Amino acid sequence: MRYDLIRAAIAGIPPDVSHDAVGSQAPQVQEMYAPETHAAALDPSIPIVVGSRGAGKSFWAGVLGQESTRLAASIAYPKLGLQRLKVGFGYTGFAGAEGISPAVLNNLVGQAPSLASATAVWWGAVVRACAKHCGENALDIVSAVKLAADPIEREKALEKYELSLAEHDQVLLIVFDALDTIATSWPRRRLLTEALLDVVWSLRAYRCIKSKLFLRPDQIDDDALRFVELPKLRTGAVKLSWSGADLYGMLFSRLALNDNEQERLAFSEVLRYLQISVPSGQTELLSRTWPLSHDVELQAATMDIVAGPYMADGPYGFKKGKTYSWPLGHLADAFDEVTPRSFLGLMVAAAKVGALPTNRAISSEGIRQGLRAASRTRVDQLHQEFPWIKGVLAPLAGLLLPQVPQVVFRAWKTAKTVSRVQEDASEHNYLAPFPGKGTEEDLLVAMKRIGVMYSRRDDRIDMPDLYRVAANLLKKGGTAPLA
Repeated sequence: MRYDLIRAAIAGIPPDVSHDAVGSQAPQVQEMYAPETHAAALDPSIPIVVGSRGAGKSFWAGVLGQESTRLAASIAYPKLGLQRLKVGFGYTGFAGAEGISPAVLNNLVGQAPSLASATAVWWGAVVRACAKHCGENALDIVSAVKLAADPIEREKALEKYELSLAEHDQVLLIVFDALDTIATSWPRRRLLTEALLDVVWSLRAYRCIKSKLFLRPDQIDDDALRFVELPKLRTGAVKLSWSGADLYGMLFSRLALNDNEQERLAFSEVLRYLQISVPSGQTELLSRTWPLSHDVELQAATMDIVAGPYMADGPYGFKKGKTYSWPLGHLADAFDEVTPRSFLGLMVAAAKVGALPTNRAISSEGIRQGLRAASRTRVDQLHQEFPWIKGVLAPLAGLLLPQVPQVVFRAWKTAKTVSRVQEDASEHNYLAPFPGKGTEEDLLVAMKRIGVMYSRRDDRIDMPDLYRVAANLLKKGGTAPLA
């Protein structure tokens, strides 16, 4: 077999699969991979989708927002009625014709917003999307907010849009993405979130006008939110998650449909050896009829050929773990979740380390080095979302995990981490890890909330390898840090 070509195919996969809901980074049909469990993320009847960074929130928001990808998604999820769906945006985090940008949102709600003014802005985003997609003259956002602030006029307008959509047997879904960018202070974020949830709850009165929010877990799980119907919305929310079978299915599908003919044929040789059909095209993958999309045993057999069966050679190599399951276990965060970005990052890095091994495309040592690369990338990506994270991890470098809380707190106190993080958040205008002054205990809670730390049954603090390796913390028997 041409292991060199398979290795080149893996190394050539773009490891950063980040997307935006709109613009030049919106998802394309050829990039789509549709796990069965993600059907709810596109279901118009489900208003809240929760996912951590890299789980695919903006990807699915972008799929919904484009007719070409929406029609492709209808192949993957035929029961959702996506063909009759019209989609508008209420918020995307970007300036442009779709949705409200952060700057416009700040301008509309003012420096000291009330719940009523914030609610009017979100209703305005709904009214503007309705006007745009129901054949009327476009409303600018200021006019839309002014109309929406009057409950009588707003309900008249929405009822008119509802009737228009019903006559054409259509549903308008208004998508809100990148909602972590709506505020840089805790009180403001909570107020804007509560106002938006109020609008979402009220839209239940309409059959043809629906909304969908893509939210981070920490935003919807904020215990300080005071919206009365929040428990019901939380119960009805769906979580974006990726199983090991989903991740390997995505990897192998990219190899099977590689644009490079030689590399594609090299992987096809592996498929023929295992008596697995070669996929005919994207439709077969979207419909999940290709065996490597879901059959764990076949995926493991494929990985045995690509990387060898175990993470070490010799008669006792099995003690080090299987090459199929090892990446999944070491890439999981504290919630036991693995994202496509981390998984592909590990595999791509593994294919770039060292020389081509004998009778395989990537080596066990390459996979370990891939974990180090994925860990570094994950922390860098997390830093974009939580700019305080590196300053919190740095004082912990060199600690041996698991560790009692007092030792972790002492390291933070010695470095004055809490006060420095708060000062930096204020100076650079980003959301601090907790509201108010806070303590080391509050900082630990914040780290647990985003899946970077967790407590064992004996109350000792631990950290998943996904973060520990890049943060230079130690663990007996674990993969060594980056150093």
